[in-house]
Amino acid sequence: MAVYTGTEHFIKKEVEAVSDILRARGFREEWSIITPYQAEIKMFHVLQNKFALLRKQGNNTVVDYSR
Repeated sequence: MAVYTGTEHFIKKEVEAVSDILRARGFREEWSIITPYQAEIKMFHVLQNKFALLRKQGNNTVVDYSR
């Protein structure tokens, strides 16, 4: 069971750009859903044992972190 640890907002950034930022922080992509109506990417950090779920919310991208 995952434990929610925080949220980070990226103002006026696309999901792909935010995923590149998280890749630079050490996250790896686990799965992704990108359609005209929905954009979600789940990423995993191996060393910190942490998940990140990226989703589009209006013009912004929201990242929910969990362990």
